[in-house]
Amino acid sequence: MSRMRGTRLGLAMTCAAAIAVAGCRPDDQRTDSVDPGAGIQDRARWSEAMREHIDAGNAAVRADSFAVAAEHFRAATELEPDVAAGWFGLYLAEQGLGDVDAAAEALERARAIASGASLIHEEGR
Repeated sequence: MSRMRGTRLGLAMTCAAAIAVAGCRPDDQRTDSVDPGAGIQDRARWSEAMREHIDAGNAAVRADSFAVAAEHFRAATELEPDVAAGWFGLYLAEQGLGDVDAAAEALERARAIASGASLIHEEGR
């Protein structure tokens, strides 16, 4: 499997994992705000350590190892706090751990950074 590419693509992949866990709903949000090309460029700017933490965190979410995922995503947010992928991954991990307050805080951080990503914004709800 190839590595995820970029913040936006990383968000899309992380959202896909969330959908797999939560199941699809008829009111799922549109995905046309994700630009894979921009994501590739964004990921290229990350440090190697950042990429490793995001990739390991995503793998842990897919394996339902939410505590491990949270460790990796926390490390990612400390390395590069202005990258939404780390915060959104932390949101997923905290949701999996059942910490609703921590999840909401992480999601708000992701939303503030990725203001145009419809996958993480409530639209008309």
